[in-house]
Amino acid sequence: MNNPIGEMISRTPTLVLLFALATVTMSIAHASNQPQISLTNAGNSEIDLAWEEKDKMVRVWTEFSNFNPNDGSFAMQIIQSETGKVVSESTINVMTNSENSAISFNTFVLYAINAEDICQNDQFDAGIMSLEECNPLTGQYEMRVSTNDDTGVKSITFTIIDTRT
Repeated sequence: MNNPIGEMISRTPTLVLLFALATVTMSIAHASNQPQISLTNAGNSEIDLAWEEKDKMVRVWTEFSNFNPNDGSFAMQIIQSETGKVVSESTINVMTNSENSAISFNTFVLYAINAEDICQNDQFDAGIMSLEECNPLTGQYEMRVSTNDDTGVKSITFTIIDTRT
């Protein structure tokens, strides 16, 4: 004897499982279409203010994937970790002749340590004052790279020290 209610109840867990799998699959597919960013330190993770000017550079190998060229650019911020203060901001412009809606590319992102960015002396003028008069804020900093809409965000840390004193 057929029991339609019993058959429906026995199929319900299967239908719920299929719905759950479809939802997870669509979520993963959607997430994989989001821009992805990967950062790798390509230089010194500790920068000494006593070094020559050319060595005071943070070098980061950056890999972007699923980037839509119509979005135009990425943002880069340098943040002083202790205070949370954004000391520098810039834009990473992407120029391509690709007609694809999602491209992948690699590039170096560089940041030259700038006295004005790390200075604690509000009256500091690099044109007429020495770095010692700046009273630089040493410690841990973060380079944050993100998409314009923050769907992709990665950061890497570096430390600024001063062995001149």
